[in-house]
This record gives sequence, C-alpha cells and structure tokens, in this order.
Amino acid sequence: MILVDEHKTVPCIIADRSATGIRVTLANTENLPDVFILTFDDTGEALVCRAAWRKADQIGCIADVLVTAWLVKPTLWPQVAWH
Repeated sequence: MILVDEHKTVPCIIADRSATGIRVTLANTENLPDVFILTFDDTGEALVCRAAWRKADQIGCIADVLVTAWLVKPTLWPQVAWH
C-alpha cells in the first residue's frame, strides 16, 4: 500500500525489490507525489520512498528511511494509574 498522506492510500504491487531500489506497479502514477510511504503487508515494514522514475502504471523508487515511530503498539505504551 502507498500512503500519500493521512487521508489517502493507493493499492499497489511490489514488482521488484533490490538493494538499490523498488519497482512498484499500480493503476496510475500521475497523481502520486515524489515522496510517499510504502508499506509491506507481509512484513509490516514501512519505508519513506522517493520517486526515481515513472511510467503510466509503474514507479521506481529509492527507500530513504525505515519508518517505525508510527507503528508503535498500544501495548507498549506506559500504563497510567487513575486515582
């Protein structure tokens, strides 16, 4: 899934992944920004990516950062005692 912003997601398929980049297939790349978050259902991984090239239905991107802060699980939050 591609996260464009907090209100918009775009379904996609990871067509290829290597040490130098990721090729993503989707319906249309026209309205996709140059920087976005790419999430992986199988691993739960989330990467901040930037576009390196685009075609009508594919985009090649380079992962800049692994995002973990927004994946914090509520069970790990500190417990608050209410009195």
